[in-house]
Amino acid sequence: MDAESTRIAAVAAARFHECGITATGVDALSRAAGVSKRTIYERFGSKDGLVVAAYESLDLPVYRMFTAAIEQKITDPREQLDAFFSQLEPILGSADFRGCPFTNAASELPDPGHPAHEVVRRHKERLRRWLRRRAKEAGAADPGELSRRLMLVFAGAQAQALIEQSGRAARDARRLAAELVGAAVGARGS
Repeated sequence: MDAESTRIAAVAAARFHECGITATGVDALSRAAGVSKRTIYERFGSKDGLVVAAYESLDLPVYRMFTAAIEQKITDPREQLDAFFSQLEPILGSADFRGCPFTNAASELPDPGHPAHEVVRRHKERLRRWLRRRAKEAGAADPGELSRRLMLVFAGAQAQALIEQSGRAARDARRLAAELVGAAVGARGS
């Protein structure tokens, strides 16, 4: 994707997250991006094409937001797992937290064959693989099972934070994740 298409996709991703995919029309997107509707259709083919590009533009930045600083600062895999969940409190407790953009997109697009669902699955799988690698390196008996459970905690914390409008879900998620890791890895490394 060229720089202008990347910029338009990023603007669309922000609008979709703020207002919703179905509530955001191509007119509003073209105004927000400062381009004509024709430009959007020429570059993306359709609104659905723009939806896919928008979530593809979020994939790596969101993944890196959750993983890059941890990898740079912490080498112990068990501590990396704890850090993954400890960073949730300021994110989920923020007044402008609107939920996971990928989960929001999946819930808003009723057609399971919509191509954006593949982008969502790929993003979630990328995060799960990151957790699985740390679980394996930490010595979990079944790293795949632990990573699936940790993803449930991660997703549940995001959903609950929307309901509670507080960081409490993040604190609970961190404790629950630590319990799951402790049970899967045992006392080793404590």
